[in-house]
Amino acid sequence: MMRHFPETQTYQTTRPRLTTHALALSWWQILGITASLCLGLASEGLASHAVHPSSLTYYAVQGATNPPKQTLTFTKVPTYRATLTASDNATWLTVSPTSQSETTRATLTVTVNISGRAAGTYRATITVKEGTWFTKSVPVTLIVSPKTSSPPSSPPPATSTATLTWNAVTGTPVSGYKIYVGEAPRQYSRTINVGTATSSTVNSLTVGRMYYFAVTAYNSAGESAPSTEVSKTIQ
Repeated sequence: MMRHFPETQTYQTTRPRLTTHALALSWWQILGITASLCLGLASEGLASHAVHPSSLTYYAVQGATNPPKQTLTFTKVPTYRATLTASDNATWLTVSPTSQSETTRATLTVTVNISGRAAGTYRATITVKEGTWFTKSVPVTLIVSPKTSSPPSSPPPATSTATLTWNAVTGTPVSGYKIYVGEAPRQYSRTINVGTATSSTVNSLTVGRMYYFAVTAYNSAGESAPSTEVSKTIQ
């Protein structure tokens, strides 16, 4: 006797693996594109920007001439063309140009006007901007010394002298030295060429006043930067 067993049919459902895999890849691609876009937007912020010097100081005497202009230098890496803007927040301060196109370097000229300014210390800020990501604030200080007036007297006010001594420059041929003299820091009204001597006596200094002194060296190539400034009240 033969037994008949019903045939069992198995149906397999094909899962859409390929479709799911393709969908996963598309999401990774979207994430990769998004990441690339984000990095592209951030690249401007990651660039290296700088403004030198980081601060400015001006010295002047009340009622005298304006102090010399100074310069701010802006640099950046990498190279790309952009617009640099500059502004200030004081009536006695001027920065120019206020807007310029640059790629890696730009120069700003800063001037001050002491007209009508009383003796004292004035502070302001210059703001330098490029694009969305870079803003730099540069503090500016203006020090106006009081005007010195000669006391009424007859005969003329007494004068005295001050003797300066400095170290000779080594390693570079020097043609001579110059002494700079003034009544306010870095504001010199007299220049004395003393040749190759390393000391000298400055005369005709009014007794009771403070004087500021600096020395430079010079040769055929030009003149050095001033030495460290020293001061003395004449007795």
